Amino acid sequence: MKRKPRGFVAICQCGLTVGAMDYERTDRKEAGKILGAWISDGCRIIPQFDSSWSVEVKACICQAAKGE
Repeated sequence: MKRKPRGFVAICQCGLTVGAMDYERTDRKEAGKILGAWISDGCRIIPQFDSSWSVEVKACICQAAKGE
């Protein structure tokens, strides 16, 4: 049986983890907006299936590298 994701992590094109979402505690409409924003920003989305997971979220360095 396939497991459903318990959360999602967004990895920027610069390779940093720029977002994380606990899908079980997030309103579905809001979750859709967040996932859509990450995808439109070009992030790679990684589903988390374990009941306990953690990541360190950092600021994207893509904009800083461009001087914006």
